[in-house]
Amino acid sequence: MIAFLALTALVQTVFGGNLVEVLQNNGHTTLISLVQQAGLADALLAGEYTIFAPTNAAFAKLPQSTLDGLQNDTTALANILKYHVVQGSIQKADASNELQLETLAGTKIRINIYPHNNVVTVDGSMITAFDLAATNGMVHVIDTVMMPPTGNIVDLVVGNSDLSTLLSKVQSVGLAGTLQGDALTVFAPTNAAFSKLGSAALDSLNRDPQLLKEILEYHVVPHTEYSAGLYNKEHLRTMDSHNDIIKLGVSSTTGVTLNNIARVTQADISATNGVVHIIDHVLIPNRYQHSIPVGRK
Repeated sequence: MIAFLALTALVQTVFGGNLVEVLQNNGHTTLISLVQQAGLADALLAGEYTIFAPTNAAFAKLPQSTLDGLQNDTTALANILKYHVVQGSIQKADASNELQLETLAGTKIRINIYPHNNVVTVDGSMITAFDLAATNGMVHVIDTVMMPPTGNIVDLVVGNSDLSTLLSKVQSVGLAGTLQGDALTVFAPTNAAFSKLGSAALDSLNRDPQLLKEILEYHVVPHTEYSAGLYNKEHLRTMDSHNDIIKLGVSSTTGVTLNNIARVTQADISATNGVVHIIDHVLIPNRYQHSIPVGRK
């Protein structure tokens, strides 16, 4: 009996209790409340799981209407919470860049590792604390509530009416298949961004499908770059035939800018195969700056 009690004390020292107790001990009161409301507490104790746990502040960042909607729909709430849970006990040491993990919601989440600033993200949400060990799994703390993507990058473009010009041009040069590949970042110009080019430039691109394809591929990076991984003066090589570079500016006042002309107006739209950032200008590689009559009517 004494040996058993000693073993129990040792387990509680090494592990902070079961998963629910670890969440309680670390102050994740909003998550615990929602887990209980969705009827998932018992399920979390019935197996071995890894939880990517949003903080109270992460839930507070959600629009109140979104939070109210989830609380009024326990099925939707349960699906969102299951999207934060993975079977088995996964430690930080198990993570690798672009690793995808199957969640209890039946869809995958993506791990990205950015060595330059020692940041690890899951679906773009920064992991702020790792390896909180429980007797039946592991907890990693994240700073944003993850929302399951509604489809791949092409699906996102199709579903956004403000990207209809981009969609038509992607389709016209047969680029949709490429955008369904895995681990991609797309800087997606809006309809207004294309209008800024002027009619002469648009006519020039429409007459030269190969050039248009080059321009569109210049907006695609062949790995996943969420905002948390971007840094000032970073150079991102793109998928155009010359692997041309996009130059980033990152600041607390202007946000993320590209080539000193475009600005990210909506960041971190997760897709099943990467991420989309909406931008307000079309990007043109330096080599084509003089051959495309930008701004002319």
